[in-house]
Amino acid sequence: MFKPRILLLTNEPFSGAASGQINGYELLVNSNEIESCNSVSFKKEFDKQPAFERVLSAVTKIKYDVVIIWSPSNFPDTYSQFLQLTSKIGTRPILYWEGDPWGSKNKKKPVTEQMSWWMSLAEIVFTVAGEPHISTFKQIGAKNIFFIPHTYCHLKFRNEELELPSKFNDETVSDLIVIANNTAIIPGLSGSPGSLQRWELITRLHFDSNHIIALYGKGWPKGWSKGYLSYGDQAKEIRRSRISLNWDNFCSYDNYASDRLPISLIAGRPHITTRHSGMNWAPNEHLGLFQEQSPKLVILRAKELLEINPEKIWELGVEAHRWAQNRISHRQSARYILSSFFGSIKKPPSDPWANFPGPW
Repeated sequence: MFKPRILLLTNEPFSGAASGQINGYELLVNSNEIESCNSVSFKKEFDKQPAFERVLSAVTKIKYDVVIIWSPSNFPDTYSQFLQLTSKIGTRPILYWEGDPWGSKNKKKPVTEQMSWWMSLAEIVFTVAGEPHISTFKQIGAKNIFFIPHTYCHLKFRNEELELPSKFNDETVSDLIVIANNTAIIPGLSGSPGSLQRWELITRLHFDSNHIIALYGKGWPKGWSKGYLSYGDQAKEIRRSRISLNWDNFCSYDNYASDRLPISLIAGRPHITTRHSGMNWAPNEHLGLFQEQSPKLVILRAKELLEINPEKIWELGVEAHRWAQNRISHRQSARYILSSFFGSIKKPPSDPWANFPGPW
């Protein structure tokens, strides 16, 4: 049986930053489903070697059957460099994973030329959002588009994955937790799409004297936030609260959920977040996920939950954890990408991986 050799072109800024995503493919080597997995970062800050030279050396010297590129953004610098890379890749297929939400060319966070170069050659483009990504990506050259959700890192959240959340105790220091940056420095005039609604959510929470709120993130007025919270500490900190709240940037995008969703669910606390259209693949309220259409409704839902028996709140979090466990980890993301192209690779669990919209 043919076992493909994988070459990952990653956007890892430093060694170990994407260890879980890479490990998802390495586990497929361990299960004897793929032959090998090598990775190289195209980020300039990764090490002292020029990024283009680093990647050119990899696509020239490493043995591989398929290339998977992660969110290339502005890589490489020039089209001439792109042609040098693709001449070495030759006829070997390219799969493209786009893990960021983007606007169209005339909107905030416009797609880049480099994205169009890679998408036009990719056999499949995997995207974390539906529309307007689908129309935008088709316009710049994507031929075959699959939806893929954000997943959690099974290495960084290994402890939370293995252990059920504890019941509320002396370590439960807040009623509600929000982990979010503020990009609306001038509300309504600056920031990402959805940042004004996020500002509304946090403002309402800040002036709510009835509940203990833990806000983490950059860009908020002085004294509002506890500061930056590293990715690997987020699930642990969520467990120190009763309920997790969120409002997504790019809140009008179909099917989209930021990685706050899988992290909150594996942390094992009820999660209240933005209602995007096309989210039928996600768990329902009985499994601890609540989706609301406005920041006001997010807060109303939180207040309703805080009024019920704390044991019931904890049980909802346990159901969230049980649903998320392994199911929406980086392991399954890697499996989904490769099984979408190679029929020899076992598919991930049908719930939710067979329930996505598309392909387009």
